[in-house]
Amino acid sequence: MKYPIKILYIGNDIIELHWPEIIEEDLLVEMITLKNLILRKWHIIISSIYHSYQILSVRLKHVANSTVFIAWLEELMNEPLPELDLPQRWIWTIPVCYEQEIAPSINIYLEKKNMDAQTFIKQHCARQYLLYFYGFLPGFMYLGGLPKTLHIPRKDIPDRKINKGSVAIGGAQTGIYPIDSPGGWYVVGKMPIPIFGNGKLNLPFNPGDKIQFEAISSKEFTDIQGSTNYHWKKTIYHG
Repeated sequence: MKYPIKILYIGNDIIELHWPEIIEEDLLVEMITLKNLILRKWHIIISSIYHSYQILSVRLKHVANSTVFIAWLEELMNEPLPELDLPQRWIWTIPVCYEQEIAPSINIYLEKKNMDAQTFIKQHCARQYLLYFYGFLPGFMYLGGLPKTLHIPRKDIPDRKINKGSVAIGGAQTGIYPIDSPGGWYVVGKMPIPIFGNGKLNLPFNPGDKIQFEAISSKEFTDIQGSTNYHWKKTIYHG
């Protein structure tokens, strides 16, 4: 393992692995690789497994399994992770309409930043954002990599409702609201593809993948919104 990891026994059936309190791509890849290895080897005894920026949490089906599982983890800490558990990673392109007709609130952000729309769109679409994990709301992506020139403090008074599909910026992060929700981020655009369909997450992106926004017109937005099957653009990421 590249990073020092603490193994903590939380409650009767939860084991947490804590990485250093830093946000790095290599740390995320190590965490996802270990998560895949755990699922492959121990899926029969695992009830659930999820991660945040630095914590991997494993809930076991039975308390009796914890001793053997922790012993295996402790032995693994000094060994390299098997390459077969390295995840295949992708760069996904997400279409976003930044036009005022679709996203009128972009003007508030632009005025606060004293920035013109063309400069903003160019910068927002130029980066590839690392997907760390889903959280806060079901389907809400935690993305890293927003340029510092686009950072903005969250609103002092959150909006009562931000519409689903809204692309927004808050602090040093950008993301997409998966459902209608209160929120303190500034809406700068909108994605035409529903994040949920038939009660299930409609996104093919996995933590460790990268996201790139692509500006589309209001007509393209309407065309995509009216289609029944959207084909996501993706390329292999060799990070």
